[in-house]
Amino acid sequence: MADWTALHEDLLLLVVGRLPSLDLLRFRAVCEAWRSAAAAFVARGSRPRPDRPWLLLPTDAPADHGLGRIAPCRDGEVPMVTLPARLGRANPRRFVPLGSGRGTVVAADERGEMHLLDPVSGSRKRLPPVATFPLVARVEAGPAGLLVHRRGGGVGPIGDMILKAVPVPTPGGGVLVVAIYRQHHHRNQWATARPGDSAWKSVTPTSIPAVIDVAVHGGQLYANTRFGMIYAFPELRGLGSASPEIIPSVTRRPSSYVERSFLVEHPRGGELMQVELLRPVAAVTAAGGEEGFVVRVLDERGETWEETEDIGDAAVLVDACGAVAADTKECPALRPNTVYFAMDLTGETRVSAYSLAGKHKRIEVVETLPAAEGYRPPCFWFAPVYSQP
Repeated sequence: MADWTALHEDLLLLVVGRLPSLDLLRFRAVCEAWRSAAAAFVARGSRPRPDRPWLLLPTDAPADHGLGRIAPCRDGEVPMVTLPARLGRANPRRFVPLGSGRGTVVAADERGEMHLLDPVSGSRKRLPPVATFPLVARVEAGPAGLLVHRRGGGVGPIGDMILKAVPVPTPGGGVLVVAIYRQHHHRNQWATARPGDSAWKSVTPTSIPAVIDVAVHGGQLYANTRFGMIYAFPELRGLGSASPEIIPSVTRRPSSYVERSFLVEHPRGGELMQVELLRPVAAVTAAGGEEGFVVRVLDERGETWEETEDIGDAAVLVDACGAVAADTKECPALRPNTVYFAMDLTGETRVSAYSLAGKHKRIEVVETLPAAEGYRPPCFWFAPVYSQP
């Protein structure tokens, strides 16, 4: 029998360079020699081939190999992957994913520390602790996870305070994490930090209520609100003091109900899209295939939003708190001009596909997976390789 561990590293590096992200993780798990070859590949700045977004299922099930090992659950039309919700090998700490972007995951652990994690390489960058957020008095570890005590009273889990944390690119390179958090009286604001910072910086755009999502497009930061308006910061460098410029958005129909609304850039760049779920998927299904998603595209001048039923070779994948986009020419298993929606149900995780084309639209369930051992919702999409600069 051949000794696969004895293959020369140069040969292993040739193999590694042809693997997409999910296969690279499987490659790393074979043996120490293969894991070393994968580490060398990542250390020289190389990235895996483009891959479909994964649906990550955080789980408290024991993970013998730490964050760097992710166990594939199923590889169908959309890959579903369990993410061991433990950080570190010695005295592992439970962590809570708060968002993802640009191939990284933002997470807080049970000590109140925050991290920027790369599941492909296993690397970790430190972010400022939760205790440095505006309005936070202190944090403590509880049986159900990290608890946040607010200034002025009130205590709750970390996920009830930080609604979403999004890594975005900054001018000149680097990453800025924008965290949307809930203030008193249900008014959302955001704070920013870079890896290595000592504290989160409060951003107070007082004219922007109820921010629910942010995205970078054309060098500007766009903020989406639950009221259908979208705002832009023309200068990322002055994010803490810039006055946002209001960008008109299409007024939604008075009879519609917006369940969720997200911003996502087209996988090839050039277009910013707003994706809205008008009513819960269960209601759409029960209604016999009525329209459930609306996609709007920002025009080239960045002035108006136009509703579209054609996003070309792109597929948009939506979860409870965000969206990612994929190029179906690079990921042929995904359907073009389609919105995928993932949701947590009692005892299972379900992914549905919704084609934007045609008059008779319907939602089709494409993946159903029983809840993983120790599963801790919510599930979320993770795009391991981005085409954006």
